[in-house]
Amino acid sequence: MELNILVILIMSGLAWESHLQLELPQTLFAACGAILFLISDALRLESISDEIQIRAIFIWDTYYVAQCALAMSLGQPNVYYLS
Repeated sequence: MELNILVILIMSGLAWESHLQLELPQTLFAACGAILFLISDALRLESISDEIQIRAIFIWDTYYVAQCALAMSLGQPNVYYLS
């Protein structure tokens, strides 16, 4: 197993744990982005030579959607305090 897959696997586990504890939209975006990064890197490791062009497009699509999801997770949560 490559090191980057292991790091992304740990990142996605921590992101999902954070989402299950906080249940905020931002943590859901972070968890989905981490899973998409994991899928993108896992597809990169496959050795299917017949569908290289289609697989490359799918790898880049999941990568860019993961980037967008992680960027959306950086927003401030809407927390209202009652005094």
